[in-house]
Amino acid sequence: MNKAPPIQTGARARKGLIAAGFTLLALLLAWAGGELAAGIARQSLLDQAGPRRALLIAGLRSELTRHETTPAILGLSRTLRTALQSPDDADAIHAANIYMEQIAERTGAAALYLMDTGGTTLAASNWRQTDSFVGRNFAYRPYFREALAGGSGRFYGIGTTSREPGHYFARALEEGGLTLGITVVKVSLAPVEKSWAGLSDRILVVDGNGVVILSSVPDWTFRTLAPLSDAEKVRLADTRQYESVELHELGWRPRADGTVMLAGAPARYLASDSRVEGTPWRLYLLSSLDGVAMARDIGRVGGAGVAALCLLGWLYWRQRRRTRLAWRRSAEALELEVAARTAELVSANDDLRRAQDDLVQAAKLAALGQLSAGITHELNQPLAALRTFSDNAAAFLGRGKLDRVAENLGHIAALTERMARITGQLRTFARRSENRPEDVPLARAIDNALTILAEKVRRLGAEMEIALPAGLTVRCDALRLEQVLVNLIGNALDAVAGREVRLVRVTGEMLDERVTLRVADTGPGIADEHMPHLFEPFFTTKPQGLGLGLGLVISAGIIRDHDGSLTAGNGPEGGAVFVIDLPAGEGE
Repeated sequence: MNKAPPIQTGARARKGLIAAGFTLLALLLAWAGGELAAGIARQSLLDQAGPRRALLIAGLRSELTRHETTPAILGLSRTLRTALQSPDDADAIHAANIYMEQIAERTGAAALYLMDTGGTTLAASNWRQTDSFVGRNFAYRPYFREALAGGSGRFYGIGTTSREPGHYFARALEEGGLTLGITVVKVSLAPVEKSWAGLSDRILVVDGNGVVILSSVPDWTFRTLAPLSDAEKVRLADTRQYESVELHELGWRPRADGTVMLAGAPARYLASDSRVEGTPWRLYLLSSLDGVAMARDIGRVGGAGVAALCLLGWLYWRQRRRTRLAWRRSAEALELEVAARTAELVSANDDLRRAQDDLVQAAKLAALGQLSAGITHELNQPLAALRTFSDNAAAFLGRGKLDRVAENLGHIAALTERMARITGQLRTFARRSENRPEDVPLARAIDNALTILAEKVRRLGAEMEIALPAGLTVRCDALRLEQVLVNLIGNALDAVAGREVRLVRVTGEMLDERVTLRVADTGPGIADEHMPHLFEPFFTTKPQGLGLGLGLVISAGIIRDHDGSLTAGNGPEGGAVFVIDLPAGEGE
C-alpha cells in the first residue's frame, strides 16, 4: 500500500484548517451581522413608535375634548333651565327637545340629553326615535352620580338603550347654589377607530378594567388582557358598563423581550404603550416584526459577504506572493544559467555552437521572466472585478435580484429618515397652557400664529400686512394669546378666500397703558343680522361641518380673563374688523 509523502499530508491538513477557519469566520460574521442589523431595526421601530403613539393619542384626545365642554355650554341655555324648572310643561319640554336635537346635529354628538336630579331623562336629542332616552332613568350610571356629587362626570360604556358604545360627559346645571339637573353628551369614537383601519400597526386602547374598548382590529374590541376578578365583574354589572357583551380574554401573552403574542396568532408584535391624558386608558401600539426579520436576513448576507471579501483578499495576496516568488526564482535561475554559459564560452571556443544553443534556451527563460510581470498585472483586473461583484452579490443575495434589493434598501433608508422628522411648532402650540400672564411681545405672538397658518396663507394666495410699533407688548398668557390670533387670522383668511383682493391686515397701537390690536380683512364683512350673535355659543356663518361656532366665544373669554375685550365690526371700506384691547406690558 502506497503512502502519501509527509509534505503532501501536511499541505492537505493545512488547507483543511484554512477552509474550516474561513467557514467558521463566515458563520460568525453572518450571525453577528444579522443580530446587529436586527438590533438596529428594532431600535428604529421603538424610536418611531413614540411619535406615532403621540399622534394617535392627540387624535383621540382631540375627538374627546371637542365635546368635553358641551355640557357646560348647554347649561347656559335658558331653554333647558326652563324645562328643568317646569318639567310638567309640555311646551317647555318640547322646546328643550328641539334645542338639543339642533345642537347634536351641529356638533356631531351621538346624543344630548337632560336629566333631573333623580336621574330621569326629561329631554333628549333623539326624542323622535323609538329608542329615545326620554323618560328613562340612568341614575345607576357613574357619570350621573359623579356630576350630582361633584359637578361633573365622565364614563365610557355601552348604551343600555341604544346598545352603541360611547363616551359620556356630564355636567351639573346649577342656579342659586342648587342643582337643577344634569346635562349629558354622548360621543361616539367609531370615526377614530375607522381612521386606524388602514394603518400597518395594530392599535388598541384599554380602560382601567383591562378591557379593550377601541381597536384597529374589530375582533379585539371588548376583550380583556387578563381574566377579570369577581369584584371587577360585580362592579361592571352594577354600572352596566358593558351590558349585553361577553368579555372574553384576548389571549394577551407578553414576553420578556418586549414583544407580545396573541393566542391563536402566529405573529409576534413589538409592543409599546402610553397613557391617554385625562382618562384611565392606555394606548398600545403593536408594530410588526417583519422589517426586523428582513433586516436580520440582510445583515446575515452582509456578514457572509464580508467573509467572502476576506477570502478573496487572502487569495489575491497569496497569488501575488506566489507570482513574485516565481519571478524571483526565474530571474535567479537565469542569472546563474547565463553566468555558467558565459564561463563555458570563455573557456571552450570549441563548444561555441553548443553554447549558442544554450544561450537561445536561456533567452527563452528570460522571456518567461518578463512575461511573469505581465501575467501579474493581468491578474489584478479580474481579481478586482471579483471583489466588486462580491459587494453586489452581498447586497442582492437577500432576494436574488441585484437592482431590486438595492432599490428596496434605498427606499427603507429614505422612509426611516422622513417619520424621524410626525411631530415642533404644533407641539409647542398644543402644549397645555398654565394661564400665567406675562409681558408678551406682539410681534413674536403674531409670527408664531402665522407659522401655523403659513400653509393656509400660501394655499389661498393671501397677502399678510403687519404694522406694529417696535417693542409693543401686552400683558397676557403667551400661548392663549397665540390661540386667539390663530382663530382671528384664520377667520380672516376664510373670509378673503375667493375674493379678488385677498388681504389680511394686522395693526397695533398703544394708548393710555392699553394696547389695541386690529385684524382686518377684505372679505364681504359681517351682515347686520349676524352682528348681535357673533359671540353666542354655536353661532357660525360657515358651512355645516367647517365650524362649531365656539372659536369667537372662547377667544372673547380668553381676552376677558386677561382684563381685555374683543369686539367686531365692519371697516369703512368693507370687510370685517376684529379689535382686541389688552393692558400694555409692564415694561411699556
